[in-house]
Amino acid sequence: MTKKFASSGMRILTLKLLLVCCFSSSTFASESMLDQGLRDCASGNYNQALSLLQTSYAKAEKNGDKVKAASALAQSYMQMHQAAKAETYLSFAFDKADDKLDKAGYAIDFGNWQQQQGHAEQAAYYYDAALKLAGDNASIAISAGLNRHKLTAKKMPPAEQVKNLQALWQRLLQLKDAPQAARYSLNLGVQARSLGKAGLALAFQAFEHARVLSLAPGQARLQLEALDQLAQMYEDAGRFDDVLSLTDQALLAAQGVEAHDLLINIEWRHARILRAQANNVGAIAAYQRALEHIETIRVDIPVEYQDGRSSFRETLEPVYLGLADLLLQTSVQLEGVQKNAQLRRARDVLELLKQTELQDYLGDRCAVETARANRKSTQLASDTAILYPIILPDRLELLLETSSGMYRQSLPMSATKLRADVIDFGNTLKDNLSFQSQAKRLYQALLTPVDAELTQQGIHTLVIVPDGVLRLLPFAALHDGQRFAIEKYAIAVVPALSLTNTNARAHHDAAFKTLLAGMSEPGTVVDKLPNAMVEQLLNANQQASSMNGRQVARAVLTRSLRNIPKTADSSMSGKLSELSISKPEQHQQLQQMLALAGVNEEIHTLEKLTSSQTLLNAGFTVAAFSQKVKTGDYQIVHIASHGVFGGTADTTFVMAHDDVITMDNLQLFLRAGSMKSQELELLTLSACETAEGDDRAPLGLSGAALKARAKSALGSLWPVSDDAATLLMGQFYRNLAEPATSKAQALQKAQLTLMKNSNFNHPFYWAPFIMVGSWL
Repeated sequence: MTKKFASSGMRILTLKLLLVCCFSSSTFASESMLDQGLRDCASGNYNQALSLLQTSYAKAEKNGDKVKAASALAQSYMQMHQAAKAETYLSFAFDKADDKLDKAGYAIDFGNWQQQQGHAEQAAYYYDAALKLAGDNASIAISAGLNRHKLTAKKMPPAEQVKNLQALWQRLLQLKDAPQAARYSLNLGVQARSLGKAGLALAFQAFEHARVLSLAPGQARLQLEALDQLAQMYEDAGRFDDVLSLTDQALLAAQGVEAHDLLINIEWRHARILRAQANNVGAIAAYQRALEHIETIRVDIPVEYQDGRSSFRETLEPVYLGLADLLLQTSVQLEGVQKNAQLRRARDVLELLKQTELQDYLGDRCAVETARANRKSTQLASDTAILYPIILPDRLELLLETSSGMYRQSLPMSATKLRADVIDFGNTLKDNLSFQSQAKRLYQALLTPVDAELTQQGIHTLVIVPDGVLRLLPFAALHDGQRFAIEKYAIAVVPALSLTNTNARAHHDAAFKTLLAGMSEPGTVVDKLPNAMVEQLLNANQQASSMNGRQVARAVLTRSLRNIPKTADSSMSGKLSELSISKPEQHQQLQQMLALAGVNEEIHTLEKLTSSQTLLNAGFTVAAFSQKVKTGDYQIVHIASHGVFGGTADTTFVMAHDDVITMDNLQLFLRAGSMKSQELELLTLSACETAEGDDRAPLGLSGAALKARAKSALGSLWPVSDDAATLLMGQFYRNLAEPATSKAQALQKAQLTLMKNSNFNHPFYWAPFIMVGSWL
């Protein structure tokens, strides 16, 4: 199914937006700024519009100008899916508008906002208010009618819905204003098409009417939307030649028009049709153009999250994967240099995809762009390989890069089955159960196809760029029937090679100054935890009574993370919603449950192995940590405390003794220090936890490293026993001090040490630890 971005064909149309887009210049001092902001809003450049409109709103002296700026701000926020920020401006525009028709338009805006929030009665109230204010104005009647129909459609059978839309259609045909009529026709057509076969005839009429009306000069964007909707109907009907004809018309109409948001879908469909007709060269070119449009406006494309999944997965990822898929499949027809170049091109597309995923997770384009710009790369060592597993619906692609070139293997495999196998394997390891058959099955899928090439080239370090659910997979625990993968390879994970600084370390880490921060006894931080987490912890108190702190995290935090809401405040300030613990006994229970008894030993062990300063328990406050790292004196920062990685950066934080350190604050502290010294070599989070089953959550460790400008990060996919973590961390830092030992090799040796210990030989204890970023 083809997805759409914010455009009048897919969103609820409002008269207000039409008035904003068409309003003529005013005479107040900021008129050019306001006009430009309105134009940016109308063309979909919402981030650019916001800055101009906010300034215009603040400086406007005339009530009418302030109202227009407020309305456009609200529209921009709504299209960027920041509905909470829109409410104040919607209310202001509705309350302060002088003209009745304008006020009616603002009433429809407010009704649409209420409908988005699920407030049906309030939405109906504002639609009715619009009708009363507008009198016999046909345009407002149709706008309110379309939105009211959407509000109540689910309660009506399809036949009644069609009848209602037909009545609106007859009124719409009488409208004199062609652009307004075209927009309303698009809206009506989308609602009719959603009814399936019963509404197809009406949908086609509406889209064709919009196309004819939009042929007038200056209506190119409307024409593109109409052609896009018609082309989609023809694609659904399998009329591919008609789709290509409409696409040619759309591309001609788009010349000289700022319409990247619309052309993404048009070129993506173009690629699909050409591929279906076996025109692979044309399909690749169309996919490439779609990607170029995405990259041009990436910052303005809103992303929503639901059940741990990003709307990016539904709207943009298929474009990237479609191009990569086609490049990989057609590489079979090539040989030598040409084949290698095409596989590298597929790799580059995947890199763009990984960068975009991380941008969405962090909600921060700048951090990713900075990392890409500052990346320092060296020639891939002869004993190192990069593995890109690519999950497609019907198969698994393995793209291997070594110093000798690129290699590809393809295996028929259901993406659904692979996801289930990975999650089951992780759960088996976390529960300390028998795992051998699962470990072999996943090894055969992911590593057996490239094993011969790795052996032939003498590969000792395997760097994996995981895709989707594979981020949750402890590759170290995969088993070939004789040995674990970690026994064969030092393994590292990178979110994207293009964001990884692979410049070698200047000297051994024993010489690096290290900041050790640990929390074995939580303080007032328990009063600052998200409500959902606190509820889960307290509800699980009886079950967790015999567990240590890391086991409590495994048993409880994984479940609570799914319910942590992303609040409007968190998106603005980085602060998490708080719950004030009123009963002293509850406060004490939380402190006991989140205690990490092994942290004291871990910190004291590392003090002997590193040149370090220590912040422990009451000394590990947010202020003290900030003061230390801002000096820029440290090349390694080791935090032994609960680190919680959720599905977005807003649900990701580290616990200090007195408060949480959000990812944004961690960035501020560590980057302030990095401005005064060299880049941070290593950020270690030795008691971190990822949200169970959410394959975006491991991006938290990558994101923490990226925001802190750390070359590498060491963390774990799930909490293990204090004794195991303390032993592994001590051994890791000992190994790291050895000459010519890379970070990945130091971790490999530490994991093998645990494996040889009869108390910790199950993968539960050593497999979750991962090195993210530079493996050198």
